[in-house]
Amino acid sequence: MPSIVDLARGTDLFKGFATSVVESLLYRFNGVKKSVAKNETVALAGLEVNRLFVVVSGRLRVYEKTARGHQIFVREICVGEVLGLWILFTPEITCWPGTVVAAEPSVLISLDMPVVRHMMEMAAPEMARFSSNVSKILAREFFSSWRKMTVMNAPTIEAKIQIYLTELNNETGKTGVVKVPFDRERMAEYFGVTRPALSRSLGHLRDRGLLSWHRNEFRINF
Repeated sequence: MPSIVDLARGTDLFKGFATSVVESLLYRFNGVKKSVAKNETVALAGLEVNRLFVVVSGRLRVYEKTARGHQIFVREICVGEVLGLWILFTPEITCWPGTVVAAEPSVLISLDMPVVRHMMEMAAPEMARFSSNVSKILAREFFSSWRKMTVMNAPTIEAKIQIYLTELNNETGKTGVVKVPFDRERMAEYFGVTRPALSRSLGHLRDRGLLSWHRNEFRINF
């Protein structure tokens, strides 16, 4: 069974550190390993935020409530990502804005957020690299959020599909063939639509010669 130090060294947040430094940082951050079962709640909307969670294995799902009280799927947090980074840099936010549950059995490294924030403000020498790692992860999260907003603002389901697949195609070198990291049920959730509605829209795009697919691999012609 890997130690928490070994697990941390495999993450982007602790990338580039010697083992001794990782061990020291984990000690100062009050780092602990946390295993969560599928559907177990990691963070509950409205509760105080006092920990960061680095995803070592598995994936988490973020849900927020609409004004009418409906839970909507916002995004997934996958291996290497860190739950709570935005809040780390936004101290005026004291409570979780959404609820986060494990989409599958997952292993997390939990860190004391106030301590991490304090050490970053102190600008200790070893924190320069740590801050750089944080910035890179935040940049990826920002891009993911931007893409989600772009998709959700599309006027129709077909437009959502086209925008999403175009963005994936641009990321992978504009080959015209993209692999979607979702099954159909999760893809429908991502778009905020029902699975039958998604299937109908995919069918319309296929009938118009704009799209074909085999399982999760899509060939686009738009």
